[in-house]
Amino acid sequence: MKKIIFAITLAVTSFSFGQNNAKAETILNKVSENLAQQKNIRLEFTHTLENKMVNIKQSSKGSAIIQGDNYLVNYLDNVILFDKVNNYVISPENEEVNITPVKDIDDESLTPSKMLSFYKKGYTYQLDKKEGVVQYIKLIPTEESDEVSHILLGIDTNKYQITSLLEVGNNGTNTSFTITSYQTNQDLAANTFVFDKAKYKALGYIINE
Repeated sequence: MKKIIFAITLAVTSFSFGQNNAKAETILNKVSENLAQQKNIRLEFTHTLENKMVNIKQSSKGSAIIQGDNYLVNYLDNVILFDKVNNYVISPENEEVNITPVKDIDDESLTPSKMLSFYKKGYTYQLDKKEGVVQYIKLIPTEESDEVSHILLGIDTNKYQITSLLEVGNNGTNTSFTITSYQTNQDLAANTFVFDKAKYKALGYIINE
């Protein structure tokens, strides 16, 4: 679940720069400035998990709507909703809803409201390859990680939008998220981030609070 949240997050927080490439820093600043101007963001993405050593490659599609700290994610047939009070994981397959109050959510956990700001703390970054208008920036953990070697972030330098994220694992497992559709300032229904408990009770769902 953290991988899902990690991939589809967007928000703006203050920078804490280490020894970083100046051009990479400028690009990331412009991404944050662009995000700060958006009322909301709606995106679709493809998530791929691959380990060539054991011949594994799995891909899944998902979507997300983010507005401030609120988000609504559809992924792997589940719906994840956060309304700043609770986090709701709705599983139609199991006819079950798991509710976690915000006070019980780990402050360090990666959420959609932090998605594009995760790199601002705990990483140094350098320019990597460039393909057309997409500049890749390599993020290296400042503290040694048993799991993550580095992260490659793709940024459209015309629009200053993140297009992809590739997490390269030390164990040969790579996790990537590619944004296939990116829309901003959409007209959202008033109840987009509202959990309708009565609706799911009427459907016979088990609600775990």
